[in-house]
Formats: sequence, C-alpha cells, structure tokens
Amino acid sequence: MKQALVVYTGSNISAPEALESMRRLRAEGYTFRVLLSQSAAGVLDVEAIRAALEPEELWIGTPGDTPEALTKQYDTIIVPATTVRTAAHVAACMADTPAAAVILDGLMRGKDVILATDGCCPDHSERARWGFCMAEPLKQTLRGNLETLRSYGARLTSANRLDQATKRAIAARFPAGAAGGNASTQHQPANSIRLNGRVIGGQQLAGCPSGSTVWVEPHALITQLAADDARRRGITIRKET
Repeated sequence: MKQALVVYTGSNISAPEALESMRRLRAEGYTFRVLLSQSAAGVLDVEAIRAALEPEELWIGTPGDTPEALTKQYDTIIVPATTVRTAAHVAACMADTPAAAVILDGLMRGKDVILATDGCCPDHSERARWGFCMAEPLKQTLRGNLETLRSYGARLTSANRLDQATKRAIAARFPAGAAGGNASTQHQPANSIRLNGRVIGGQQLAGCPSGSTVWVEPHALITQLAADDARRRGITIRKET
C-alpha cells in the first residue's frame, strides 16, 4: 500500500514544494523507487531527492527494468515534476522516453498515476515571473493536454498537495481496514487472489492459477479476453462489496 514508483521529468517549477510533499510521504512510511529523466537530473538536485526519499533504487535516464515490468509492480506512480513535453507526449500516447513510457503504461494498466502539474500548467504564476507570455490559443492547447490526461485517469494536483493526492488515491484503492482485511476480503478462501486496477485484462489474469477465485474492485472493468480466459480455466471472478 505504501509503495510507489516515482518519475521525475525535467521541470524545476515548484521543485521545493514537490520535494517537501515527497518528504512528508517518506516520513509516513512510504517507500519509493525513483526514475529521473536525463533532463530532470540536469535541473534538479539529485542528491537532495535521494536524501529526502531514501529510495530503494534511483535511476537516471534508463531504469533497471522495462517500463512495463516496473508498472506491473506498483499500483501508485507519482510524477512530482511534469514537463510540457511529457504532458504533450503522454496525451498523444507517445511512449518515446522511459519516463513517458512508464506514465503511459501506468495509465493503460489502470494504475493510480498522480501528476503534479506546476511545470506544465500554462497558468502557473511562476511562468509569468520567468517572462513567459503565451498566446491564448497556445495556453488552450496546453490546458487541453492536461484535460486529456485527466480523461485517461491521471490524478492532477499541485506540487504542494502531492502527498495529499497520493494518500487519497491509495485510500480509494485500499479502503479503510484493508491493512487488516475488510469485510469483503477477510473470508476469502485460501486459493483466492486479489487483482488491483480499474481494468482487468488477459495479461493480469494470466498469472492466476486455474480454478482460483479472483477478487477485483467493485467497479473494475473485466475485458472480454479476461472473461473468456477465466471461463476456459475455471477461474471465478468476484467483485468486492
């Protein structure tokens, strides 16, 4: 529950606020693995990030595993610094960098992706102080990228509220009492498995043994491929209440 994959792209707008939010999460027992893009490593204080987050692993440029393999392991992906470029590329479904690939794959798998938008929001006050004066049509395009990301399921927030948004996302995925087992899961049989995510596809179900009972979130969407595989292998899919 308190584990997250953290992706930094190359924006330093509100960097101190984002780092303080991440520090608060770490103080509450959250653990992280961290990926910084090459541009992020160039504009952010990598050692300050390492000291604040105490990550299990920290990669610059290229992660130690494929983006797909990483996102499979985490229900929560936090992006403390989102650039205009990254927002535009993910909105256009372009996985052309490791950072964009992780974010896009997380959205495609229905993971909780929390984006701090200070660095890519055209209306952020710091842009004006830096001398930016964008035409309104350009601002509308950048706002549209953010709305597209929201429509994909991303949770958009500000850097200083990143910790709160992360905790809300986790609380929604793991309802109160999840640590000790809630009413819907306490009495699950020994061969039961819980799959997280808003969409349950054939790839997630492939790792479940035949004849097992698979519990999913109350409003999870079961793809036709997953349903067909479940029938073929005698897997029972149940939705939690």
